[in-house]
Order: sequence, then structure tokens, then C-alpha cells
Amino acid sequence: MAGLTPCRWTAMRCREAAFQRFLGVDSNEAAAARVRELCEVGSRADLDRDQAAQARWDERIRRAYLNYQQQPTHHK
Repeated sequence: MAGLTPCRWTAMRCREAAFQRFLGVDSNEAAAARVRELCEVGSRADLDRDQAAQARWDERIRRAYLNYQQQPTHHK
């Protein structure tokens, strides 16, 4: 994530099929909606300005996705 804000990192991931599979959706728009739901925000931009939302994102999205990627059955 070096140098990327949570919002930008998430926006980039939402376009990736592997991230969409992780979230159980099939489009960029659905991925963005799922991230907003899981992080309890109205906009992904809130991830950059709300510390509580950023903590939820770190646990529910970033760390969970990294763990998901480590599972042999979920490799790219």
C-alpha cells in the first residue's frame, strides 16, 4: 500500500476481478458498494478522513484481503 491512501488503494482494488471475488460481487460498482457497506461509510473518500472508518477498513478490507490472497485456492 506504500504511498496510497485507503480510498485510492480501494478504488484500484475494486477494478480487479480477484478483489471482486473476495467481496462476493461481480463489478467495480458492486465492489465499491460492498466496501462502503462493510466500512459503514457513505463514500470511499470517508476512509481517508474518518479514523474509525479507516480502522474498520484496515480490519475488514485490507487485512482480510491480504489473508484471502495467502490462501492457496485464491491466488491470482
